[in-house]
Amino acid sequence: MNNTLSKKMASEGFTLVEILIAVFILSLVMSIVYVSYTGTLKNTRQLVEEGTVYQMARISMDRLIHDLSSLQKSAGHFDLQAEKKTLGDREFHSISFWSAAHLALGENESEGCPGEISYFVKEDEDGQSFSLWRLDVAGTKSNETSQAEGGFVICKNIEAFNLIFYDSSGREHDSWNTSSGAGEFQGKVPITVKIELFLVNKNDLKKPYKFMTKVFLPTQ
Repeated sequence: MNNTLSKKMASEGFTLVEILIAVFILSLVMSIVYVSYTGTLKNTRQLVEEGTVYQMARISMDRLIHDLSSLQKSAGHFDLQAEKKTLGDREFHSISFWSAAHLALGENESEGCPGEISYFVKEDEDGQSFSLWRLDVAGTKSNETSQAEGGFVICKNIEAFNLIFYDSSGREHDSWNTSSGAGEFQGKVPITVKIELFLVNKNDLKKPYKFMTKVFLPTQ
């Protein structure tokens, strides 16, 4: 009877080879599930990052377009200065202009009053990245000192911030100064400004996110 029971249990059990095959199949299925899950998680994270980048770029572009479109005269003439500045081994444009697009951030300020608005790039505290700053001073002129101390970050992870200015004949210029004495720009503003904003792509550093637009400026 014992021999019969032993034979029956042996016939109903699993061999070592069957167990190893089952473990292998289970490991294979789990590997596929893990790869699929991590891939989906990576794609989701990348989409979230791209959404954040595009939203930040859109807000920055919209703000800059609105500020430039609200350009107005100060003491009977336009006031706009733009040039390239070196930060470490990089060059970024900076621009300052008189505009009617002042943002009222204080309790006693009024929205839309004239003031000088500046955009400039500063190196972040980590020394490895750059941010685009906006300085808005109502009813007065800003300067290098106030740019170093004031303003707020409007866009992070800047790869490039370029401005191209077009005069009435369609010629391109990489700088502009309406206060340049007897120069060709004295008291005149460009017809159009092309804005190029490149942001760092953390998933592929060789392919930054690129955003470009043109702004037509009021000339009278």
